[in-house]
Amino acid sequence: MAAASAARIKLFRVSKYCRHKILQHNPRHVIGRWENLADALDDADFLSVLKSIQRRYPQEKAERLLANLGIERGRERDAYYDDEEYAAALLGTTPDELERLFGPRP
Repeated sequence: MAAASAARIKLFRVSKYCRHKILQHNPRHVIGRWENLADALDDADFLSVLKSIQRRYPQEKAERLLANLGIERGRERDAYYDDEEYAAALLGTTPDELERLFGPRP
């Protein structure tokens, strides 16, 4: 869900990082069928998988998980330069690492 959300808001390096982490953990994951999430979001097969995940983890559940981690969405974001830096920090990485892995921002 994070990879798809990042792709939708044009945080492409964050989306690639999410895909990368998924495939590191599970090289046979269905997400590996697509080179990037922008392409996957245009495919009915991926959208079906995504809908299934969204039913399992609705937004309210995700918000509770963030709250349990002590993350206050609005106030936490203000501490970062931009959305990519914030998303990278939530994922345990940095914009520099995203650049090393995936090149400069598009």
